[in-house]
Amino acid sequence: MENPKTFLLVMPDYSDFPDLFLKNLEQSGFKAFLITDKINKFKYKGYERLVNFYKKTFFRDYSLKKELVENFTLNEYSKKTDKLPATFDYILVIRPDQFPIPFIQNLKNKTSKLIAYQWDGIAKFPDIKYYYSFFDSFYCFENVENVRNIKKITNFYFDLAEFRPSKDINTDRPPVFYFVGLDWENRREMIDKFVEFAVRRRITLDFYMQEFEKNNHKNPHIKYIKDRITFAENLEHVKNADVLLDFVDSRHAGLSIRFFEGLYYKKKVITDNKMVKNYDFYHPNNIFVLDGSNYDLIEDFLNLSYHEMSEEIVKKYSFSSWIKEITKN
Repeated sequence: MENPKTFLLVMPDYSDFPDLFLKNLEQSGFKAFLITDKINKFKYKGYERLVNFYKKTFFRDYSLKKELVENFTLNEYSKKTDKLPATFDYILVIRPDQFPIPFIQNLKNKTSKLIAYQWDGIAKFPDIKYYYSFFDSFYCFENVENVRNIKKITNFYFDLAEFRPSKDINTDRPPVFYFVGLDWENRREMIDKFVEFAVRRRITLDFYMQEFEKNNHKNPHIKYIKDRITFAENLEHVKNADVLLDFVDSRHAGLSIRFFEGLYYKKKVITDNKMVKNYDFYHPNNIFVLDGSNYDLIEDFLNLSYHEMSEEIVKKYSFSSWIKEITKN
């Protein structure tokens, strides 16, 4: 492609996601660059430590270190931007609240299209409200009312060539149920209830919880992990599973990426997120919505044939379609 549009992606250094975004951006025809929040660690210079100690001890002034760290952080990000082109056709910032506001303001001078995407919702990270006004377009997978530039958009699946679905389906074994997620306290009760049901029914669980909040009552049927599995590893679990499990975080008001993986890889989904019934890809043969008392209907659900979705609907939720949507106009 001649003269491809330039695209700067700014996002947290989260697992292998930055690399996946870059690859999918390049597959979509962009010349892509990346800045993450991975920067050098602050260290005092010269007499700074001594001066800071003196001000804290004798004047109860704790402002110096904060000021030094802020200046150091901004300087680190300036070093990153100095190595990149002066301007970009598009800049996308994922989780803007992970970056200093002055850095975001400087990015505005480098593009006419500064875009944000808050993939972790608003209620969980309320400081994001201080960033709304800096962006030309601000996307979130939740509805946010009464803010001019915020638009709702769903999550997506990566449609990289290397992740294309396989046609091989193993039907010679009991169904495997797969889940991976953070160990949030607000959904443990629902998860434990489902796991208890699955164990009684001798369902095969491929179940991972990343330790996040203190949990003194860990479920013996769940594998607790300290480090995130990579997205590539996650997809191997998805491909080997028959049913994907999704348990909603009560602070979210949208759909997790699990639904879109299920759509792309033609996997059934069991969830307690009732909102999914409002989407065009919902079909009762493919997605079972838990209401707390309908567990006995799961076996019937598993026996239903998977309902094939149209190619148009499947493509609608791909990364390629998602990036076209947020960069249009």
